[in-house]
Amino acid sequence: MSKQWIVLIGLTCVATSSAGATTARELLDQIRQLNQTTRTWNDRTQHLSLQIVDRLGGTRQRQLIMHFKKYPEERNRSLVFFEAPSEVRGVSVLQWTDPHAKDEQWLFMPALKRVRQISAAAKHESFVGTDFSYDDLAVISEITDWSEADAATKLLRDEDLAGKSCHVIEFTPAGKDIDYGKIVTWLSADDLVLLKFEMYDKSNKLEKVLTLSDVRDVGRIPTAFRWEMKNEENGSHTLVEFTEVKYNTALADEMFTQRTLERGL
Repeated sequence: MSKQWIVLIGLTCVATSSAGATTARELLDQIRQLNQTTRTWNDRTQHLSLQIVDRLGGTRQRQLIMHFKKYPEERNRSLVFFEAPSEVRGVSVLQWTDPHAKDEQWLFMPALKRVRQISAAAKHESFVGTDFSYDDLAVISEITDWSEADAATKLLRDEDLAGKSCHVIEFTPAGKDIDYGKIVTWLSADDLVLLKFEMYDKSNKLEKVLTLSDVRDVGRIPTAFRWEMKNEENGSHTLVEFTEVKYNTALADEMFTQRTLERGL
């Protein structure tokens, strides 16, 4: 049987089982199966632009490059470098995430010329002036790998989002040290891609809404090229647009270290 037919059969099976899934956990298991077969990848490099818009309409621009690598037991590491404008050039962030244990993050500021580990208390703070927090970066990268021990899940309903049929899944973090009380996600029913996140504080107040759109296939991997994070508390938002995405370029382990933070790429 040709490889093309194997992929087609696999995707057909996933689509059929998604329609008949009865629990959030069954849907998440299907995503994991896809990520281990037809959508598998080891590392990713992304070039992106940020536009930060405050509540009065003032804007700031940022240019970044992000590297991401997967490791055994669903762990991953990411490295972000700010390339422009000049006032943030050289700022970099290293993140080691583990969906079933403590996440670690480090920040390098060229003006201080030293690496600083992000404390647990600071993880809910703004990521370098954007509407994303350090916690948000970890949540986005690992949420589909959380177990029931990490976060209880519930399939709330099915509904349309921007013309696409979606499964709405609620996560209530328990084992993970996340500052949110719950996270509600929208998962497209046809291709099992996350399209929206709502983050609620521990008093059940909506804090942020992240919408992912412009989903394109990079090889066999559906990838959202446009993200928008809205801060419901202060009225600001951050728009992320990816200009280039590459998978499986054999990134070295040595890249994801504090030494790389200090010396730059």
